[in-house]
Amino acid sequence: MNRERITISLLTEDSDILEHLHTIKSERTISSYLRHLIRQDMLGNPSTNNLDQLAEILANILLKEPLMLSYQQEKPTEIVVDLEDISIINGLF
Repeated sequence: MNRERITISLLTEDSDILEHLHTIKSERTISSYLRHLIRQDMLGNPSTNNLDQLAEILANILLKEPLMLSYQQEKPTEIVVDLEDISIINGLF
């Protein structure tokens, strides 16, 4: 199997991309990652890393099936401080 090599250059303002690639590199090879992204693009299913796109997808899901949250306010836990605790705290100052 012949492999073709392609070189890409990142500019200094692309430091965020380089940082992301280093994160990806711990999980899989950069080549594998790029091949996956290119295939997704070719199939018309671009990756949803864009926060606006992700927010729109979530909003559509919530419109179809509203999220039901149950809210129960818990009584704050009571902290009991005895004379020994007060003495220790005062000793710190």
